[in-house]
Amino acid sequence: MDSRDERTLEERTFIVDFWAGIFAVLKWISLFQLISYLFRNRLCNQKRYIFVDAWVLGHLIASFLAVVLIRYIDFNPLRYFILVYAFLRIFEITVYQVNVLLFDEHRARARSRDYSVRSYRRTVLLLLHNYFEIIFWFAAAYLVLAGEFRFENMNGSLVEIIYSSFVVMTNFGSPGIKAQTIIGLYVLWAQSITGLFMTLLSLARFIALLPAPGTMDKDERQD
Repeated sequence: MDSRDERTLEERTFIVDFWAGIFAVLKWISLFQLISYLFRNRLCNQKRYIFVDAWVLGHLIASFLAVVLIRYIDFNPLRYFILVYAFLRIFEITVYQVNVLLFDEHRARARSRDYSVRSYRRTVLLLLHNYFEIIFWFAAAYLVLAGEFRFENMNGSLVEIIYSSFVVMTNFGSPGIKAQTIIGLYVLWAQSITGLFMTLLSLARFIALLPAPGTMDKDERQD
């Protein structure tokens, strides 16, 4: 294929730009994005990295505390506030990870800008924080929406709820949670899809970090 054919093929391709545009809009449904934008003049690169680290770690802690609060405090306004924020945060994480994985570099290249991450290891660690944060947020959702589910062989303890959320997220084992209503089904479906995406993404990130062993096969050498 000559250069003219390659240019023609590139001109006919639109699917990447289409979804990049969709996710460029979706990223604004995010408290993190709004805060970053409002304080963009104060957040230089180094401060921005620290802000991201603090944001992710803080939300991991907050998600666990949310499960504890909902389990032991019967105050409906607080419970439903946590529920709404939980789903907003889960959406924020998912969109952010899709952008980092697929579209941020594409947008940067389209604007003739350099693109790089701060650190591969940092990216993986932040991803793992996000992974467990989502597990805690869904555990909180199961407690708030307990009437939408049937809990099998469970007495509703904190550990059991978190474990069930982990199982739904990873699809390892039997979660002991069954949907009784369409809302419950949507919640389980949402966590299963989110869990599948985050699990595949985590594996991909881990594999990319593994050092490649040396080889004696000349065809496999990259030098």
